[in-house]
Amino acid sequence: AAGPTLQEVKAPCKIFGDTHGQLRDVLLLFGCFGFPGTVDCPVVVFNGDVVDRGAHQVELLLMIFALKIAMPDKVFINRGNHEDAHMNVKYGFKESVIQAMGPEEGPAIFEMIGDAFS
Repeated sequence: AAGPTLQEVKAPCKIFGDTHGQLRDVLLLFGCFGFPGTVDCPVVVFNGDVVDRGAHQVELLLMIFALKIAMPDKVFINRGNHEDAHMNVKYGFKESVIQAMGPEEGPAIFEMIGDAFS
């Protein structure tokens, strides 16, 4: 289901942005500032530019989607300029999805990811 264009998030919350596929960095941030849904990090906002460039961009996005599914009222995802099909082709996310998911399923999964940010 599509979320609102403007998301209202109650404080306290942690905001992470421009992670660009750096799964290790996000896990380190969780270690420092708390895992989403805990006392130290009751609510988290991923403020765009989650993918492109990083070595584990597919894994990071899947982890963030899983967190959103598990804790829909505690995890918020904003679309950045890198959550765009043209940017994804230019900076390698589409290729990473196809490599991770295979040539038969990868293109369709890439399209579904795009739909999630539309």
